[in-house]
Amino acid sequence: MGETVWIQGRYESAYGLLGVMAGELCEGFREAGHDARLIDLATDPHPEAGVFVFFNAPVDLDAFPAALWRPGSRLRAVQVFVDHPFALPDAALDEWKRRTGLSNFRMCLPCADDVHLLRMRWPGLSHAWMGHGIPRGSLCGVDTVTRDAWDAREFDVVVTGSIATEAEIRDAFARMTPAMGDMAKQVVALMVADAGVGYLQALDLVMGSRSVITGEWRTATMFWRVCLAMANRIRRVRAIGSLQGLRVGVFGSEAWGPVCTGTIAHAGRVGYADIPAAFARGRVALAWGPTQFVHSYSERIMLAMAAGSAAVSDDRLLVRRDFPGLCALYDAGEPATARAACEGLLADPEAAIERAMRARKWVEDRCLWSARVGQILATPGTMRAVA
Repeated sequence: MGETVWIQGRYESAYGLLGVMAGELCEGFREAGHDARLIDLATDPHPEAGVFVFFNAPVDLDAFPAALWRPGSRLRAVQVFVDHPFALPDAALDEWKRRTGLSNFRMCLPCADDVHLLRMRWPGLSHAWMGHGIPRGSLCGVDTVTRDAWDAREFDVVVTGSIATEAEIRDAFARMTPAMGDMAKQVVALMVADAGVGYLQALDLVMGSRSVITGEWRTATMFWRVCLAMANRIRRVRAIGSLQGLRVGVFGSEAWGPVCTGTIAHAGRVGYADIPAAFARGRVALAWGPTQFVHSYSERIMLAMAAGSAAVSDDRLLVRRDFPGLCALYDAGEPATARAACEGLLADPEAAIERAMRARKWVEDRCLWSARVGQILATPGTMRAVA
């Protein structure tokens, strides 16, 4: 059976994402034959040995199992981090390094963008790329991917995801100096104009051309959240606007309300666990990737395929590599291409359904959490990427 796997299951995260992921991962471990236990560090006894797995941010290390900090401990930790490196709480990792030298810590993350920053910021950190995972329960029944079922779906296109409100972005810029705000807006303009330009590239171009030295973690993270929020809103609002005339259901926060007019309906908030069901209400699923990534993708594209929808994604290198011929692609810098990709699928239902069936089987065979457990349990020097 091997080591016991302890998975922290309680988080405060938008739409319940991390808590749901933890539960899904626990089931994946059990499905693969491992002794996995979901725990709440605030109320349950802390493990003394085995593998302690947690998602995203170790904000308060003193809340973690004390065994992690003991010399010769038989407990090691694996962080499954589903965001960009800039979202890491660097002070917490600095403290972990001070306590153990990071010798008992490893990070698995689906982001391949800017991961060189991790070793530069924390020399000796052990980390590995790992594709996102989805639960077996997200797979639709094969009998729901038929022509009759396709015709009966409520929407032509379903979209899920979040945006900031215009007021939130204005407030964020109001807290910056005029010079900083001007540079941040220029960074956003470059990212929006060319989807292949990532935040760091845009920052180097804008700040470097003003003789401001870049390459420091603190400098790079200064504008990160506000630039990502603004670029994300602009890209997604434009993509949704291009779909006017199609029956579109947008699932997300109330920030979408003013954007959803005409044939585009705000279908309400949806918890993370309910995303597959939301996608299953549309013939086509517009499964765009996270704005903080340029080449990487999130689990959204897998959930769209699991739901039996014909998937559309913004064109990314790793999407093309990991889902060959399984989804239509559009250029996030050219919103009209999103409409063309969706209309292309809607115009040929039989071909779209055939592609959706292939995509569903692909994610069932390759993308369930049970296929990720070997990567999570690997030790430094034995890690292999799992697509």
